[in-house]
Amino acid sequence: MRGNIVQCALRDTGLLPKVLTVPATGHLREIPALTARAASALALLALLVPAVSLQAQTTAADPAPAAAAAAAPATATNPASSAGASQVLNDTATWLAGLALDTNPSVSQAQRETDEAWAALRRSRLEPMEAFAAKHFAAERKNCATLFYPFGGPDMLNALGFFPNCQRYVLFGLEPVGELPVLAKLDDEQKALVLADMHKAQQYILRRNFFVTQYMSEDLNTPHLKGILPIVTTTLVRMGYVILDIVAANVDGSTPPTAGRHPRAVFVHFQARSGGPVQELVYASFDASDTGLEKNPLPLHLLEPLAPTATLLKAASYLLHDTSFARMRSLVAAKSPLLIQDDSGMPYAALLADGYSVELYGNYVSTIPAFSYRFQKDLAQAYATQPVHARLAFPWSYAWKRAEASLQIARKTGS
Repeated sequence: MRGNIVQCALRDTGLLPKVLTVPATGHLREIPALTARAASALALLALLVPAVSLQAQTTAADPAPAAAAAAAPATATNPASSAGASQVLNDTATWLAGLALDTNPSVSQAQRETDEAWAALRRSRLEPMEAFAAKHFAAERKNCATLFYPFGGPDMLNALGFFPNCQRYVLFGLEPVGELPVLAKLDDEQKALVLADMHKAQQYILRRNFFVTQYMSEDLNTPHLKGILPIVTTTLVRMGYVILDIVAANVDGSTPPTAGRHPRAVFVHFQARSGGPVQELVYASFDASDTGLEKNPLPLHLLEPLAPTATLLKAASYLLHDTSFARMRSLVAAKSPLLIQDDSGMPYAALLADGYSVELYGNYVSTIPAFSYRFQKDLAQAYATQPVHARLAFPWSYAWKRAEASLQIARKTGS
């Protein structure tokens, strides 16, 4: 593999450049190699910034000890305390997350409302999710190399809620990669507009625990908010991580992105605020239908080498129930020794046919009205005849009432 560092500067749009530094290593990389390359890339970027007029700069690590571990509530103190962390990325994400209050009262009020929503979420969702995971898939949670989250979009909230210690998280969706705002270029009115768009974009995931695809196409493509990066980076700092760098890529995972085109994938390297190993988020934007993959098979170059420890499927619009997503369903079944899902993931009959042993949690009552045609009679019968565990202690997927939320844990026989 090539070991050189490729640096790119994209046109100045008033937003953070799409590419900071790009380790030109091709496809998915192993975590041990990432740490050294990320540190080298950040050091080289500091030398190259004046020459290429990049908006992002990095700072040396703060010598003060980190204030909180990943499991503890995030704070705005020393947001880039981990070695190699990018100060500008963490400052931006911290501001977006409402952890660093703006000097303008109207802007800071919106931040306080976001802070209150996260505090409530931590109590009602993250803490119960952690307890559930520790009880029902503790081994996989502790020794997680890769979490695969098909159709997850920007939902690192649930990925980290169940699996906070994975080396790598691989998510995809239709939403573009996007960019982060450059705070120094925004006046008070523009900042208020950014936070208003952030509030709108996050309302479903914060209050109901899922994103709505048709809303995201609008919410993540406004004049003030672009793509999944603002949501993803906000989630990371809120959950106790610092961001080391952001690397743009093509949809097959290769770098650098094709000149003149928006990146279709991104690598975000991050680390617990208290220290620990470097972790990686891989996000790709593409059409995962059979037709989409036939027209553009490059995403498979990214996905086929995967060996997930676990796969998460939730609020997936029942796409894997449809014959038009047969190829992705086969890929998920072939690569997932452990599946954590709701009823919108893999069909219950398909799980049994693929050799999974399925544990049922919560209560399967019905689908939401929009997906009534996806009601699974065999799953309902299984819940009626098999021992059913107590209702879930946290909001889950499309079910608005916890008494109606269902979760399945499926393990391949022998895994």
